[in-house]
Amino acid sequence: MTGDLVFGILPDEWAVVGWTSAAVLVGGLTFTVQRYYNKTRTVAAINTPSIDHLPPAHDLVARSVLSRALLQELADVRSPRGLLPNTPSEHQGQATVVVVHGAAGIGKTTLALHTAHRVKKNYPDARLYIDLRGDGDSPRTSAQALEWFLRSLGVAPTEIPRRTGDRASLFRSLTNPLRALIVLDNAYSTEQILPLIPSGPGCAVLITSRRALSVGNISRHRMVRVELPQEDEALTILAHYAGEERIAEDPAVALELVQFCGRLPLALRIVGARLRARPDLTLRHMRARLTSERSRLRELVYDNESLQACLLLSYRELTREAQQSLGLLGHLPAGRLTNWHVTASGLPEETALPVADELVETCMMQSVSGDDTGPQYSIHDLVRVFASAQYEQLPLDERRKLERRLIEAYKDAVLSLAASRAPELAAQEAVTPSDRLDGLPAAEWVALESDRLVWACERARELGLPRTASLIAESASYFLEDLNLTPETVETLLDHDQPERPRTMQALVRARASLRVAAHDPETALTLLSSTPADADEYSAARHKADLARVHLVNSDFPQARAHMTEAVHALRELNDVWHLLVSLEKLGEILRAQGRPAEAETCQREALDMARRFGDLRATARLRRSLAETLGYLRELTEAQEHLQAALADFRRLRDRRWEAATLYALGKIYRLQAKRDLALECYAHALRIFEPMGERLWVGRIHNARIRVLAGMGRLRRAQQEAERALSIFEELGHTLWYSHTLRDVGWLQIRTGSPEKAIPPLTKAIERTRQAGDAYAEAMARHLRGIAYRETNRFAEARQEFGRALEIYRTGRYTWTEAACAHDFIRALRAEGAHDEADRVESTLKTSNPLFERMAGRNGAVAIPDED
Repeated sequence: MTGDLVFGILPDEWAVVGWTSAAVLVGGLTFTVQRYYNKTRTVAAINTPSIDHLPPAHDLVARSVLSRALLQELADVRSPRGLLPNTPSEHQGQATVVVVHGAAGIGKTTLALHTAHRVKKNYPDARLYIDLRGDGDSPRTSAQALEWFLRSLGVAPTEIPRRTGDRASLFRSLTNPLRALIVLDNAYSTEQILPLIPSGPGCAVLITSRRALSVGNISRHRMVRVELPQEDEALTILAHYAGEERIAEDPAVALELVQFCGRLPLALRIVGARLRARPDLTLRHMRARLTSERSRLRELVYDNESLQACLLLSYRELTREAQQSLGLLGHLPAGRLTNWHVTASGLPEETALPVADELVETCMMQSVSGDDTGPQYSIHDLVRVFASAQYEQLPLDERRKLERRLIEAYKDAVLSLAASRAPELAAQEAVTPSDRLDGLPAAEWVALESDRLVWACERARELGLPRTASLIAESASYFLEDLNLTPETVETLLDHDQPERPRTMQALVRARASLRVAAHDPETALTLLSSTPADADEYSAARHKADLARVHLVNSDFPQARAHMTEAVHALRELNDVWHLLVSLEKLGEILRAQGRPAEAETCQREALDMARRFGDLRATARLRRSLAETLGYLRELTEAQEHLQAALADFRRLRDRRWEAATLYALGKIYRLQAKRDLALECYAHALRIFEPMGERLWVGRIHNARIRVLAGMGRLRRAQQEAERALSIFEELGHTLWYSHTLRDVGWLQIRTGSPEKAIPPLTKAIERTRQAGDAYAEAMARHLRGIAYRETNRFAEARQEFGRALEIYRTGRYTWTEAACAHDFIRALRAEGAHDEADRVESTLKTSNPLFERMAGRNGAVAIPDED
């Protein structure tokens, strides 16, 4: 139209110029209008300060490390580079995306919003927020979220496209030139969030989810996992909401509240808010309300926050199989979980593994660092309580079916492991090889599953499965050393009445007797083992003998112990009962060592140690290392003894066996004492005492006090050594342990010699000799006679001294105690010279120089001054 007008009015040359000018003007106006329209759509609203949709956040307490990590990711914002590329592939990976994931109630939203507010200045164009309701019954769709974002960016409702893909494209084009922070709270799935990811390099997306969501191939993608706070951090969170002064009133009870809350921030916030709102509600009252697991979740509600409601939303989205497995596993005693536990609940393996994955992905179960044995899981205490409550709402028949399958799985597993220690089980029972027990050694698996085996046994009785219950108990009885249970619980486990199963009943009787031996109650054990049943098979008879020997060993009746154990070793060797043979050889070694036969003891213990290594049993190997080291100490092989003890100590710590750890520290202290490394010895004894005292192990406590006597005396602290002797005597008298009482009397006699009162040493040494001779403890008798010989010598009773030294030397030579023989010989020769028998002294000295290589090394040694058996 412009051309027609121009060419109709102006001459040709001027018409061309006019038409060109008009065309440029119209084109320029069109471009300007279009650009203005686009810019109005895109930026007008953003330049308005009101586009900040971030809601307020709860106070962030004790989460500084996580907050710094998020700030580091979000603080570095690149400048927008203009227009959107033409294809989707070109803009992938330009925005920064951070996924904050973790369990329900762990504080993801609080952390994300707190961080978002701190980086607001880095995103001046827009701060957008939406709750995607992924933890609810009806999560928002991507289309709904995009509509909200487009409206926020100033797009009129009539101009919002209908299709999700078109909305996503428009959203990307609008945010491309901006510095914008988008917070997607409670995201449900990758499909839900992908359309909501902007493409502009100046944009950042902060996502919270219970799942570790992937966002495709975006390169600037980070994952931040929110873990439980540490105990001190959890206490700080509770104090923040309850008030510092409330917590300061009773910090010990406050710490219990933290433990009842499982250190979960939401639970801590609820408890803290309730305490602040109710000044009359004391910490102790709150503790009483939370003590019961059955009512704990009902207490964790305040205002519009409820932990149970929070967990219920996650629980509802689980598949039926996942709900059943979670409920059954939550119903078990707490502990580590593996794929075996999920499979054992009755699911086929192809279903069990996806169920485990589902529980981990929804944070109803946490994956913990696994090892070569495979993945391991844990269930938070409050989730376990919740899951157990949900499980009880399942139909009764369904629960019983699930429990029977799990009980049978436990029976098959422990029976299979016990068959490796009891050959007759494999011959008499239908043993199913268990090749899926996490790859753990038998003892370690049983130790970890102790509480659940008790549960399986008791529940089997309740469900009318007495045979299954007795088989579980019998199988567990072969692992008494490995059961991490109180003696009372073990007694309950072993208390079965199945007269039609004589083998099982005999095994349980022997197990109860062993338990009484460990409790230092040999009389009850002897009553239980009073006779071998007439219907006992050869395996039971041999083990019966071995158990009788152990009772006599604890009773300090070494001759009887040796006789029974020698018979047991012979029978078990004939039966090829390898496990019980190695255990019996270990005890026979202890008996032989006490009877003054350390070389024979060493042979037994080395054979047993080799067998334990072939068995692959870490606990038995560590225990035998310790026992062998004690024997090597008597034989003065101190370097090898120390190596064995340090290895055993490391193994017991790995097994978390505090009792055997302390016993090994005690033995290591003795080796250091023999080497005159007194500070190291005292350090070992102190560490062992810190473990034994809270356990109520009075006998071990007394032994440690006894062991300190010679160490302290060697340091010149004679008064303190006397006090240790008095403590030890008091404990042994209280326990009625006459043998250790006599050992301490021997040391009391030596202290009298050391302080220059040899005449006062003779009565306690005489009592010590009488008791050790009655017990058959030849080595202890020889030491007491050696010391009484010194006392007689120092009081010029030379004939009696000759007699005592002669008897002590006889015992030392018989047992090949080369070191103590040399030490005793020096005291004997000193007595002969004091008596004036120089020729005899020269003959004895000449003989010893030839026969005992250690004799000359001890030149000048005087037992009245030197520390007994210290090198």
